[in-house]
Amino acid sequence: MKQNSQSLSESAQRIRRRILSVAHHAPSDGVHVSPALSMVDVLSVLFGRVMRYNPQAITDRQRDVFILSKGHAALGLYATLCEYGIISEEQLNRFEINGDVLQVHPTKHPEYGIDFSGGSLAQGLSFASGLAMGRRLRGESWHTYALVGDGECNEGAIWESAFLAAHQQLDNLTLIVDRNGLQSDGFTQDVLRMDLEALWRACHWETLVCDGHDIDALLSAFDAPHHGKPKVIIANTIKGKGVSFMENNKEFHRNRVSAQQLEDALNELNGGVQ
Repeated sequence: MKQNSQSLSESAQRIRRRILSVAHHAPSDGVHVSPALSMVDVLSVLFGRVMRYNPQAITDRQRDVFILSKGHAALGLYATLCEYGIISEEQLNRFEINGDVLQVHPTKHPEYGIDFSGGSLAQGLSFASGLAMGRRLRGESWHTYALVGDGECNEGAIWESAFLAAHQQLDNLTLIVDRNGLQSDGFTQDVLRMDLEALWRACHWETLVCDGHDIDALLSAFDAPHHGKPKVIIANTIKGKGVSFMENNKEFHRNRVSAQQLEDALNELNGGVQ
């Protein structure tokens, strides 16, 4: 059943709580927390309303596919897969356990709903473009969605794929740019200033900009027509969204979450109700 806006918002909050809890218990010296938190609302809308798939038949070719190119934010994807019944809580809680499936960067495991091995940035869009092209050649109506970070758009491979997808008129491809304004080396405008709207339009993509935390704005952007082109949604987000001491804080690009920080964050997400 497709979720309404209120239900999608509630799912997003549960996903954020899972991210924080799993990050706290992860057996490593740090987790990419804030990059995962910024894209949660986008993922909730995709998996809860937009994409066509059956959680009980997630390896079926007859479905829409999501490709996470921003692989360091994998915990956000894993928590979303758990929210929508594709993986279990037990599987999610084995995040970063040595030898287990759910590691710091996603490794392709279709049975877990993971269709792409990420980690090396800027590779996901080329994979998604090839998948969309193959589906069109086979006459299949299924859609391909991919998500990249705004810092990831510094990579030249992004733009090679962008020109190819536009040249092929892949209107079965939608890209989301998680524009949270902050990357591992600092604020994106300081690292490499880019006019993303102008660049994507110059590549001949149907280009939309919206608030990446506004459920209704996201739904409208996904519903908007492609006009015979691949579509990009530049989603303006906040890195670390939902936890005030993590928001726009470079220290939580990758960091540990202490017991006190977890308690404070969950309390904030719960609206101060313990």
